[in-house]
Amino acid sequence: MDEFLSKLADVSLFDMAPADLTPEEQAQDLVYEAYELPLAKAKKNIEKALKLDKTCLEAYEFLASKEKNIEKRFAILDKGIAIGREKFGGEFMKKFKGRFWGHHETRPFLRCLHAKARLFIYTGDIEESIEIFEEIIELNQNDNQGVRFPLLSLLIEWEDDKKFKKYDKMFAKDQSTEILYSRALYAFKNFGDNTAARKAAERAFKSNPFVVIFLLNNEHRPKKVDTYAFGSPEEASIYLDYAHVAWTEIEGAFEWLINTCMKLMDSLEFDTKSNTNSNKPQFLFQQV
Repeated sequence: MDEFLSKLADVSLFDMAPADLTPEEQAQDLVYEAYELPLAKAKKNIEKALKLDKTCLEAYEFLASKEKNIEKRFAILDKGIAIGREKFGGEFMKKFKGRFWGHHETRPFLRCLHAKARLFIYTGDIEESIEIFEEIIELNQNDNQGVRFPLLSLLIEWEDDKKFKKYDKMFAKDQSTEILYSRALYAFKNFGDNTAARKAAERAFKSNPFVVIFLLNNEHRPKKVDTYAFGSPEEASIYLDYAHVAWTEIEGAFEWLINTCMKLMDSLEFDTKSNTNSNKPQFLFQQV
């Protein structure tokens, strides 16, 4: 060990680089670097990456994330998805179907699928979005991407009770905010204002009251959220990105949720430790 360490003493870390990277690995590195560059330079990186590897899924994922034109974004994602289907079909599919996320090379493919499904939500093409979310879960049953959250909400909106029950049962142990609010909405839509629905609403409200707050007044809702903590305003905002339509368009749902949760305010305790009033549910309820 002493001999080995003494040999390392005068060696630069840069001299300890691994063997030459393959063209595919070089392409991936160029894409990773692109995320840290100004857009013009980043696109040059992507051009170089695609010259090295025409099937570099990370490159298509990057291009789609930066494209503002919806039709062009769809086209980029479609190309990436087509490459992914070819790469991971056949024997690979037979061997790893249901466990895709565990194989890192499949992740850009799954992310392209996810991005396309989200884009369909934005354009109002609910059925197409549902189909892609179902495919993602079929490919990766652990659902590391959390597509079950928008899927359950969309199934309520699409009035597909059979599939809602299927996926709710599949993720029965999930007690996240998104799932709890979807269960409350499903209960009200199908059974009205009964005891079970009110209990479901109470569980959801305790999990994250900001969902109700932002339904009442969108002004306080955080914008462009990438990460969140459980029970936070950011979590509520991400949920409402896809669930707002269902809560406001299903007849009576919005009013029922508000009335049910307002009655809970006096009996529930909240953690209001924060540097800003925007994180205090009571304060926001007073404002709306």
